[in-house]
Amino acid sequence: MASNKIYWKNEAELNPNDSIVQKLKENEFPEEIPVDEFLGDKETLSDSTTNRRDFLKYVGFSTAAASLAACEGPVIKSIPYVVQPERIVPGVANYYATTIANGFDFASILIKTREGRPIKVENNKDAHIGGSANARVQASVLSLYD
Repeated sequence: MASNKIYWKNEAELNPNDSIVQKLKENEFPEEIPVDEFLGDKETLSDSTTNRRDFLKYVGFSTAAASLAACEGPVIKSIPYVVQPERIVPGVANYYATTIANGFDFASILIKTREGRPIKVENNKDAHIGGSANARVQASVLSLYD
């Protein structure tokens, strides 16, 4: 039970005696691809000092750069308070005075917070205790998130 169906793509192929169909079959690729335009002439290619290793470096770098450029940052959804605390106003910073004793670093500090999260550690100039907030004390804001 062999199938003798002839399939066609458009009306011109339905009539095989049509001259347009014959012309298209003979000249499917009428022009040669101009390879020399985008590669250059053969003399320039043979004189090139770029070896395969350098070429693969360039391709790898451009692929990595394109991949990083295509990456998007994560979507952070903001969730409102169900019952908002009285002391917290969104966008307005609160300051809390405290002390820190971290190894050999002792200081009276002022912590700046927004929406309950510490964002900056400063020296408390109003405190009567000596000691200032050095770089390690100011960097301790990162340990408050742990």
